Amino acid sequence: MISLTETEQTALRALRTRLRAARKRRGDRQEDAAARCGVSVLTYQRMESGFPGTAIGIWIRATRLYGELKGLEALFPVSLFDLAGQGGRR
Repeated sequence: MISLTETEQTALRALRTRLRAARKRRGDRQEDAAARCGVSVLTYQRMESGFPGTAIGIWIRATRLYGELKGLEALFPVSLFDLAGQGGRR
């Protein structure tokens, strides 16, 4: 299992909350969203429960499905290397 920091857990909770809210605004059931994303209902339910092991590709598909794809740019605003003053590897 992936061990997340408190900050990472907070971000994942926010993602799952936004995903669930977007699905409900559209009036979709979890079964509908899972089918549209091309995943099992269990996988989709794990996303909405904040399971950290869901593949990023599935998150991208779900994000695109509910019209929030442009928001993905915010996922990597600054690298941890930049924050630590180390820069990236060259």
